[in-house]
This record gives sequence, structure tokens and C-alpha cells, in this order.
Amino acid sequence: MRLFIALPLPKEVEEELGRIIFALKQKGPRIKWVTPKNVHLTVKFLGETPEKQVEAITDAVRQTAAGHTVITCATGGLGAFPNLKRPRVYWVGLTGQIDRLQAIARDMDEHTARLGFERENRPFKPHLTLGRVRESYGLDDLAAYIENYEFTPQPVILDRLVLFKSTLTPRGPIYDRLCESPLATP
Repeated sequence: MRLFIALPLPKEVEEELGRIIFALKQKGPRIKWVTPKNVHLTVKFLGETPEKQVEAITDAVRQTAAGHTVITCATGGLGAFPNLKRPRVYWVGLTGQIDRLQAIARDMDEHTARLGFERENRPFKPHLTLGRVRESYGLDDLAAYIENYEFTPQPVILDRLVLFKSTLTPRGPIYDRLCESPLATP
């Protein structure tokens, strides 16, 4: 099974991201846009994982969640990896308690490394993926639109860690929550 660990978004943030994705779609039709209800903040991608490891991963998710309190941040602008000239992924950034998000990612990485998963080799950059580039030509209009987009930051409360199972289908991924663990209250 294909697994990842993420912080899910509040419904109102998903709805706002849906409006942004709709606007971007008009300028970039060849992008594989994410369904708004599937947008999340990935903390650790595990990939193909034997089912027998789910219980240990669930324990790691619970331990990590218990060691961190609810995080308040905000959406913080549009961008692309590696950049708008040669995009592979379009995203919305986050601002605010980024150091606390990085601490959760570090702890989750540590817990899953003990279970045999490879450690992350890049620094954690919190972002919400909106779309992935299928064809890289003809994206100048979209880049110009993003550069001039009047972004209104929206508060984001992140209050739980979730172990997701991802089933890839021709119509897009289907995410099932295998384990949900609330972050500690301050």
C-alpha cells in the first residue's frame, strides 16, 4: 500500500484553495490540478509499504502528534518548484509557525527512520501542492498570472496528523485515513 503522513486542512481552507485552483485552471489547462479536498500538508511520504508495518507507523504518528501542540499559520502566496520559469509543481506557501511544522517533520522523519524508512535528504519546505505540470510548454500566461495574483492570506489551524493510504486511479488519487491523531492542546 502507498502511504504518507500529513496534516489535513480545515474545510474553509480547502474551499478557498478550490477557488484559487479554478482561477489557475483557466490559464494552465495542461496541469494536473489537485482536487481541493485532497490538498494537505505532507509531513512524510512513505511510498509503497507492507501492510504489516501499518501498526508501527500508527504508533509513530501518535507519538509524534502527542509531542506537538496545535499550530496556527496562514496561507502565504503562490509559487512553483523549482521556479515559475521551469515549473514542475504549483503551490501555496505557508507563513507563521513554520519552525513548529519543521519540528513535526523532523520528529516524524526520526520515528519512521527507526522503522526502516529512508530519511529525508532535503530540508522540509511547508507548502500545499495545487497542481503538477504535465507539459512544460505554453505556461508563460500562467506564470504572469501567478506573479500578479492578489493573494489574500487565510488562517490555517493544523490540529491533527493523519496516516493516509493513497490509491492511484486514472481519475486521480483516492485518500483513505488509516489513523488520525490529534496534536496536543496547549
